[in-house]
Amino acid sequence: MIIPGILISIVTFPGVAVHELAHQICCRICRIPVYEVKYFQVSNPCGYVLHEATSNPWKNLLTSLGPFFFNTILGMLITLPAYANVFDYNYVGGTLGPYVTVSSWLLYWLGVSILMHAFPSTGDAQALVASVLKNKEVGVFAKIVTAPFIGLIYLGAIGSMVWLDLLYGVGMSVVLPKLLGALLF
Repeated sequence: MIIPGILISIVTFPGVAVHELAHQICCRICRIPVYEVKYFQVSNPCGYVLHEATSNPWKNLLTSLGPFFFNTILGMLITLPAYANVFDYNYVGGTLGPYVTVSSWLLYWLGVSILMHAFPSTGDAQALVASVLKNKEVGVFAKIVTAPFIGLIYLGAIGSMVWLDLLYGVGMSVVLPKLLGALLF
């Protein structure tokens, strides 16, 4: 069954917003002027950040890959407190039990939604191709470093057609609790 990407984006809209916010934050860190930001809209693209072009390949790479790091870290941290209740490791009974369960599922949905939108878009890859690979002013070292990331972005886009983004979101939401459990217990 194929579900249109716009429908997935509507259901996981917090992830779209955090993805665009991460682009904007990276632009601010790199001192790249931002002209317009759309955190979420019900059309294609679901969100975007229009910013000034830069010839610095490292700024372009950071701006393109920023959402991967921001969304991954934030999504993992948000799902962490919900993990035990969602997977029934620490059932909280009593009068607050149902509220804890509902809030845990909401936190888990929020975290997985953010994690699902960690992958940079093909638009990010196209921007890297234009600003780094096709730019004659950029050195060969920067092109060699950037090229594999572009390939991974396109692989992620292809993988999203077979739910790689969902698998990544659920998988990463389990990694941090498992690591902490192994370290602490």
